[in-house]
Amino acid sequence: MTASYYRLIRWLPVAFAAHVAEEYLTGFPRYAGEISGHAMDLPLFLGGNIAFIAIMALLVGWAAKTRSATANFWLLAWAAGNLFWNFVFHFVLVIAFDRHSPGLITGTLVYFPLSLALWQAALAGRVVRAPTLIGAILLGGAYMGAVAAFSIFHVGGV
Repeated sequence: MTASYYRLIRWLPVAFAAHVAEEYLTGFPRYAGEISGHAMDLPLFLGGNIAFIAIMALLVGWAAKTRSATANFWLLAWAAGNLFWNFVFHFVLVIAFDRHSPGLITGTLVYFPLSLALWQAALAGRVVRAPTLIGAILLGGAYMGAVAAFSIFHVGGV
C-alpha cells in the first residue's frame, strides 16, 4: 500500500528540522570548517537552514492547497536537494574524508527512505509523471551541489 503523497509532504519540514538539529548538536559547522578550510559561522548555519526549512514549509503549503503541477514540481525539487541529495552529500563526505559526517544518521534513517517513499507516492498518486519527477530530482541535485560548493567549500572564492 502506498502512503498518500499529500500526507507524506507534511513530514518534510519536520524531517528537515530533525536533520538540522542533528547537525547542530553533533558539530557540523565545526566539521565543515575542518574539511573545507573555511569557517562556518553558527549564525550562517542556523540562519540558512531556518530559511530553507521555512521555504520547505511554504512549498508544502502551496502544494497541499493548490495540488498544482507547478507547486508539486518545485516542492519535489526542493525536497530532493534538501533531503535526498543531502543524504548523498553526507555519505560522500564519509568516503572522501574517512570520518563520520554530522548529519549522516538522519540522512540515512530519515532522508533516504522518506525521499524514496515520497517519489513512489508522487508517481502512484499521479501527482507528477516520471519525466517531471526525474527533472525535479536532477534540479534538486544541482541546487544541493551549488549549496555545498559555495557555502561550504567556497568554490570560486564565494
